[in-house]
Amino acid sequence: MIASRLHLLNLLIASASIALGASLNAQCPSALSCLVVHSPGGCDNLSCCTLVCTLDPTCCINSWDSSCVNLANQSCAGYCGAAASGSCYGSHANPSCDTAACCNAVCAIDPYCCNVTWDITCVQYAGFACAGTPGICGQTADSCFTPHQQGACSNTACCQAVCSVDPSCCEQSWDILCVYAAEQVCVPGCVPVAESTAVTEVEGCDERVNDPCYITTTGTAQVLTPNLQLVGTLGRPPSSLNGVDVDVYRITIADPDGDGSAKVAINFASSPPAWAALLPAVGCAPISSSLSHIASNLCVDAATTPTCIPAGEYRVVVSGGTYPTFGGGNLACNDGNQYTLKITVAQACNACSPTAPSCFSPHQSGGCNLISCCTAVCGADPFCCDGAWDAGCAAAAANTCVTVAPANDTCVNAIEMTLGSEQLVNTARSSLEIAQPIICGSGVFDRDVWYFHTARTTGTLELSTCGSWFNTVLAVYEGTCASPTLVNCNDDSTQCSGTGASRVNFPVQCGARYLFRVGPKAGKTINQGGEVILRLTDVQSVSCLQCSADFNHTGIVDAQDLAVLLNGWGTASTDLTGDGNTNAQDLAFVLNAWGPCP
Repeated sequence: MIASRLHLLNLLIASASIALGASLNAQCPSALSCLVVHSPGGCDNLSCCTLVCTLDPTCCINSWDSSCVNLANQSCAGYCGAAASGSCYGSHANPSCDTAACCNAVCAIDPYCCNVTWDITCVQYAGFACAGTPGICGQTADSCFTPHQQGACSNTACCQAVCSVDPSCCEQSWDILCVYAAEQVCVPGCVPVAESTAVTEVEGCDERVNDPCYITTTGTAQVLTPNLQLVGTLGRPPSSLNGVDVDVYRITIADPDGDGSAKVAINFASSPPAWAALLPAVGCAPISSSLSHIASNLCVDAATTPTCIPAGEYRVVVSGGTYPTFGGGNLACNDGNQYTLKITVAQACNACSPTAPSCFSPHQSGGCNLISCCTAVCGADPFCCDGAWDAGCAAAAANTCVTVAPANDTCVNAIEMTLGSEQLVNTARSSLEIAQPIICGSGVFDRDVWYFHTARTTGTLELSTCGSWFNTVLAVYEGTCASPTLVNCNDDSTQCSGTGASRVNFPVQCGARYLFRVGPKAGKTINQGGEVILRLTDVQSVSCLQCSADFNHTGIVDAQDLAVLLNGWGTASTDLTGDGNTNAQDLAFVLNAWGPCP
């Protein structure tokens, strides 16, 4: 009897196991999330679903209720959004992390993070791809030295210093880059870095000789030289009877370029919490009237955005504490109360000017020559006027300011080029007229513009974009626009300066017509292109017999050819009649040939 009952029990257990396995197979995986209550049972991740249903078979047999969700959240390491996966802002051995949206965003960039392990690279991606929440320095329990989703951290001074360098650390998440910054910045007892040419504040520690009116009334503002760093102190020992230390400087902003203004920025670094403000030099102007101000702490180098102001006299006020309040507490007379101050002054405030360089090619100065275009680009990216007009600014100008295709966008509207000439080519808004196969190795046109040349010489000519700032491709054709025949082409000449500039030699015959095609290379970041100089030069060719008086091969006999003849007078160098001497007969030859070559 006992043996029979045991046999029956084993059959029941086996039957239940088979039923559970069948249930697991039927429900794992299902279409719905493991972290959302739903019916019927099962969820969308095979390993998580199997684990949860093994722990609680009802999660597959019945519905996926809140207890199943809790099991998944606590047990399914490696599932996006599960707490068991670990923080998105810290590395761990298992893949995925605890915030589903962040996890999915990072894994879209790097699937390794969800397939293998959530390593330090995934943590760095999280700082860029995942939207954190703003925080306030000192009002969170999270350490400044561990990454976390909310912005800011627990140490107010350290937090403010880091966020002055990278505002996103307070505005979004305190990611791994914020931690790196904290490890560099949040060092007690720091001393600002002084330049080798720096000058020193005239007053000593706990003296009050350069404040004429803000806290004391007997001082004289110290002269500050533009573009020269000053090292100062904000000392006030605990035993001092003197008031708060405020340092005042006077500075003259010159205007050598005569446009009435200059571009000014405050560069400031301070050991203790402190601020610097630029004020009009009108009596003791209230701090609220400052034209610009900047704060620093823990020796963080801070700077205001360069701003154009009228040339003239100004004051710079420095104080401890939080702008615009004077203060800062009691500071011992040691290196820990230092600050560095520099007012950088530059000219060319009118960056958008007709005399500035082209908007469609990069240059070291800010701004460009088309005022409306320049204003639009700098409105979107102030660096293009405040810093340099780089390749990004030129590309933005091409996208923003050019609204119609160039006149020579099509082959039938090709513009003529004469030998020895240069053309300012702008490929912005051009189209791709002829879908060519791959030519010249990897050189494929993204878009193109067209030129033509009717040869007045026989020999070899050269076409180039040497000096180009974007990657170009060149092609030379014979025949008609309807049926062009490739003569030669080039992509990325090794004998040409510039970024992917091109240079091609090709044979010419008198009277033949050649088509030139130039454009940016496909597959590059800046496919819109911009301005580039296209040059047609002589390599080794001779003038056509019917136009031998065209000494400079321009396709026309004119005053320049006459000057060449006169310079060769009495020699055989410019003999046109074959008598071995340049004389009146040759002069008559030139005058008879005057005008365009046939």
